[in-house]
Amino acid sequence: MVKVRGFTLIEVMVALSIFALGALAALTVATQHIASTQRLEARYYAQWIASNQLAVVKTEVKEGQWPPRNNQRGEMELAQREWYWQVQVVETVTEDLREVTVRVRAEQNGQVLAELSTFVGRR
Repeated sequence: MVKVRGFTLIEVMVALSIFALGALAALTVATQHIASTQRLEARYYAQWIASNQLAVVKTEVKEGQWPPRNNQRGEMELAQREWYWQVQVVETVTEDLREVTVRVRAEQNGQVLAELSTFVGRR
């Protein structure tokens, strides 16, 4: 009697199912990593836009525009995407000091991706 060498069909099926589970886990991790990277990129761009808008407000104050304009809204394109920003100015107990907050969203009524605040004063 000749002894046949090789794997049985059941052994091959078990090996393939183990490989499929491992590949599925790797694919899930890769998908989560890509989504995380995209969120991080969006937050980075939003921070950049918020910082730029605060710089605009500070420049306007230095040029003598007081008080800063409140509740400005706008949109701009960065990295081939539309971004929506809002500037909110709040009075403080000190007459010559205002709190300025900038919020940036990727969608007009979407989640705030970046929020920066600062105080500006009249000199």
